[in-house]
Amino acid sequence: MLALALVVVLSYLAGSIPTSIIIGKIFFDKDPREHGSGNAGGTNAFRVFGWKAGIAVIIIDVGKGAVASLLISRIGIGGAMPFPSVQLLAGACAVVGHIWTAFASFRGGKGVGTAAGMLLGIFPVPFAVAAVGFVAAVTTTGWVSAGSIAAAVLLPVSAWVLPLIGYPLP
Repeated sequence: MLALALVVVLSYLAGSIPTSIIIGKIFFDKDPREHGSGNAGGTNAFRVFGWKAGIAVIIIDVGKGAVASLLISRIGIGGAMPFPSVQLLAGACAVVGHIWTAFASFRGGKGVGTAAGMLLGIFPVPFAVAAVGFVAAVTTTGWVSAGSIAAAVLLPVSAWVLPLIGYPLP
């Protein structure tokens, strides 16, 4: 149980790193929560700081979820919970940390990038399918929300179809 508690705390802390706030203060002397949508996530970083900073924020935010689900979740492997469940718990704690970051008055982003990182770590092939759908939808419509909807549909559909064609998933 101690190992599981450590996974929860470390995953939350990894997710709590306020990427857009740090990049905003270091490179732009701005807090993204005071501009654009008022959110501390990647989409608002794009709006407020431009595409280069936005991409950096998104890559790091995705990395937070991937680190939690791929690495931090390995602490105390072989405990009472099955490993895929520990991966989901670790990733979910990173998402909670991103949304309610302890390092910025519990005001973070929406957790989409960090959740994507968690899914990348646990389900890489369904994630890739969803990512292609996201890019295709954003490219054709110009709306990030359309890409998010496409990815939200494609990920579970591909996770359901892949085992039917012989690709095992946890």
